[in-house]
Amino acid sequence: MIDRKQARQWPVLVLAVCGSGCGGSGGEGPIVPPAAQPPVVTTESGRLIDGPVSSIEFRSGEASGTTDSGGVFRYESVDGVSQVTDFSFGGIEIGSTVGRPIITPLDFVPRSNINSLAVLNISRFLQMLDSDDDLSNGIAPSVDLTAAVNGMTWGPIDFADNDFANQPAVADLVSFINSVDSVLHSLPTPEAARDHLRESLACLSSGIYHGRFSGDDSGQFVMLLQHLRADPSQFGNEIPRPGVASALVYSEIQNRLIGVLPRQSLGFDANQSFIVGETTNGAQFSGSLANYDRLTGGEWRNDVEGGVGTFDGERVAGDFSAVFRLAGAFGDDTPFDVGDDTADNRGGLALDVFADNRVSGVMVSARGDVVSLSGTLEGETILATSTDSGSIEITLDTDGTNPLNTVAGLFGVPGFWGSWQHAGLSGVLGGTSCKLQ
Repeated sequence: MIDRKQARQWPVLVLAVCGSGCGGSGGEGPIVPPAAQPPVVTTESGRLIDGPVSSIEFRSGEASGTTDSGGVFRYESVDGVSQVTDFSFGGIEIGSTVGRPIITPLDFVPRSNINSLAVLNISRFLQMLDSDDDLSNGIAPSVDLTAAVNGMTWGPIDFADNDFANQPAVADLVSFINSVDSVLHSLPTPEAARDHLRESLACLSSGIYHGRFSGDDSGQFVMLLQHLRADPSQFGNEIPRPGVASALVYSEIQNRLIGVLPRQSLGFDANQSFIVGETTNGAQFSGSLANYDRLTGGEWRNDVEGGVGTFDGERVAGDFSAVFRLAGAFGDDTPFDVGDDTADNRGGLALDVFADNRVSGVMVSARGDVVSLSGTLEGETILATSTDSGSIEITLDTDGTNPLNTVAGLFGVPGFWGSWQHAGLSGVLGGTSCKLQ
């Protein structure tokens, strides 16, 4: 009940709060706050990769479906913020993570690396689904298999189980798959799954990254990241190492070109961290790859000459829809004579080869000059030109079997070699290649 004293106080309170803005015969009417704007919802595309993985169900808000032959899925973004995407197969939950352009088994396990138990078991599960026993052309369950598991009910699978292969739900699933499919399916060993995942991650990461460094010294850098590299002079044998990085660093302050020796650099963890080996003057570069196309958290230090600083940069070329990705370096006609090396006649080369044999890419010098290239692949030969009359001619060896492969210094690793000319300069080039699709 309201007493009279309270009632008499109300007009005073109303007048104190409203003042002259509450209307009346002399006012302009009440102030109406603007209506709240609905969130802006967009749909982006990403790829599920352990090699491209097809026929995996996904859901992100209202976006849902199954991954296509390239592993492509869709995810929602609300007011520019990517939303969580859930992945499953036949009702079996594989993992969930925030949508992004590239998702791998590492993204389903927080703070993971390529040796994490759950990461390896997710990879084993995905690789087991492949229908042609050839992971090099992607992971693709058969039509019969995807139809048979639709609507089935399975017990939960624990990917963090040390005895993953003997879980009843896993054993039942493998048995069921083999009863409906025309090919024999089995879980790969953790070691085999790790090797394949590592090569997929190394190929995704490979390419040319270009940017600037600053701090006690400053200038340009070009980092070459190769999915595999065999280098007896550096590693002591011809065994290919995955995720090898080297670089050219140009100090604008000192007007000096500095080489970074090849080093097995990728950490193969959730951040795709890397450490690029010491340069000829003692500097070391470390950082991470964001979305496999941008360098983040870059720091450098020089324990010989002194100095510290930061760096950042982005991938040049590197279209994820390409079939083959090429990453290498160009130099003058005397690669073993470094006395005449300059920031203009040395640099990195990145090329994408598409399913229709189109070729596009970039040459970027150590000084930071960028030249775009376009051309075609005919047989094993790539011919490409730039808009300012530059050109390259390349032999592409996609499987490492060309008789000149070892002569070119690749030692059985898929790659390329050839020549270039631009702006009155010319020389030789070479590098490695990997298959994305």
